[in-house]
Amino acid sequence: MAQQEQWQLEGSAADLYERYLVPAITALWAADLMDRAAPQSGERILDVACGTGVVARSAAERMGSGQVVGLDINTGMLAVARSLPRGAGARIDWHEGSALEMPFPDSAFDLVLCQLGLQFFPDRSSALR
Repeated sequence: MAQQEQWQLEGSAADLYERYLVPAITALWAADLMDRAAPQSGERILDVACGTGVVARSAAERMGSGQVVGLDINTGMLAVARSLPRGAGARIDWHEGSALEMPFPDSAFDLVLCQLGLQFFPDRSSALR
């Protein structure tokens, strides 16, 4: 095998994100976010730009009961999120959609989380509103 071939990764970007970036970085950040946001049992939580769902899964586990919704515009990321085993805790629903045009009524959630997505939104002010 040529030296450069050993560095070639196979799989989709979403699969690679979940396989390498989540365990190395974003799972640690998700745990920190959960400590700071302190989701409570029975709450309705929205994870905006959820990617493969590390924050949504962390919230669901910490809450025990309630509802978590993961929203992402990327179908590949959502496919990976949906494929992962469901752990104990609150139910998670996965929705495809944009942070700029959320498909939910105002005041539908008790807590809104966004770990990494804000940097990618074309209109950050609108997304935050």
